[in-house]
Amino acid sequence: MNKLHAIQQKDRLQHIDIARGIAILGILLVNMAHFSYPDLYLYMIGPDNFFSEGWGTADHITVKLLDIFVQMKFITMFSFLFGFGMIVMMDRAEEKEQKFVPIYMRRLFVLLLFGIIHAFFIWDGDILTDYALLGFILLLFRKRKPKTLLIWAIVLYALFALPLTISSVLPIQESEEMTEWQVELEVDSEKNAKQAIQTYGEGSFLEIAKQRIHDRIYYMSMNGMASFNPIVYFFANIPYFSMFLLGAYFAKRKVLHQPSEHRSLLKKVWFISLLIGLPTNILSGITENEAFILIGAPFLMLFYLLTVVLFLDFSWGKKILMPFAAVGRTAFTNYLMQSVIATTLFYHYGFGLYGKVYPFGGLFFSLGIFLFQLIISNWWVKHFRFGPFEWLWRTATYKKVAKFKC
Repeated sequence: MNKLHAIQQKDRLQHIDIARGIAILGILLVNMAHFSYPDLYLYMIGPDNFFSEGWGTADHITVKLLDIFVQMKFITMFSFLFGFGMIVMMDRAEEKEQKFVPIYMRRLFVLLLFGIIHAFFIWDGDILTDYALLGFILLLFRKRKPKTLLIWAIVLYALFALPLTISSVLPIQESEEMTEWQVELEVDSEKNAKQAIQTYGEGSFLEIAKQRIHDRIYYMSMNGMASFNPIVYFFANIPYFSMFLLGAYFAKRKVLHQPSEHRSLLKKVWFISLLIGLPTNILSGITENEAFILIGAPFLMLFYLLTVVLFLDFSWGKKILMPFAAVGRTAFTNYLMQSVIATTLFYHYGFGLYGKVYPFGGLFFSLGIFLFQLIISNWWVKHFRFGPFEWLWRTATYKKVAKFKC
């Protein structure tokens, strides 16, 4: 019986690595708001708040463009690739007659540990803990047929989006209690936002640590994790989980394993995704109705993903896209390092820029950080087989020290 090890370079799907690298860029562009100012609390207050009053036209345009073209598109792509990766890993285990579940569960437990450390000791906006916990549920779908996975993905996403869509379209008669609750929420959120700006921008290392824990627990209380409510937690994370299932569906169908054999199908999906995704996301920006972004985000995500796949047919496409593959190969490390770099830039124990950088400026910080990662990643993969955190993750997963250098 052959031993199952981490996937070798020759067996990697380059277009998947490229897509993962591009997703890392998109996630950074969105996360920059949370890195540089208290966007969650400001969202609770509403678009007209004490912080956005200082924004210029370029800042408002930046936010609008990010909402239309980036928001929800790349975290769903990252989720899609997570589900895709599980099926690829399972197929390899079956080929080598290895038990997949114990290996994958160990992989998820290690990811959960990394996520907890990341969330409470580095940056409160961590997504790794959610991916790890949802990954255990994803295991239950590992043997399902492709059609079943697709149906579950669509039904679950509709279950999440439909109530929000209906509530955003139909007029809601607010009671006196609802109005009072909304006022209290806005007052509390403004207090939390100002506290975050004060602490992250001027506080001591210990004060920042306490603020980080406070913010993380606040986020956990919103999605049901803090109250240990599995129903609320799962519902809040349906957008991620449904994309896990969609990625698993594509992996089971193997349409992205050999794209040249499914070119016609991929082009049709690419065109339909553009036809639905672009106008609905533009409408979300024009109307500021979140229903349109909920409907359109998965479609525009698929359009972006398949654009990568189809553009690799051309020499100019390969020249533009191939550098992103190195970032994708080291995506785990790059995700964590974005937090380390950004918190050093914005928190007071570093350069203390928190609350001082608006969206337009944050755009350049994002591009600068990613350009640095792009250069380092391409140098790194020429000398090492894995990113440092990929190496730790794989070593713990397979219970064997993986070869590090090329």
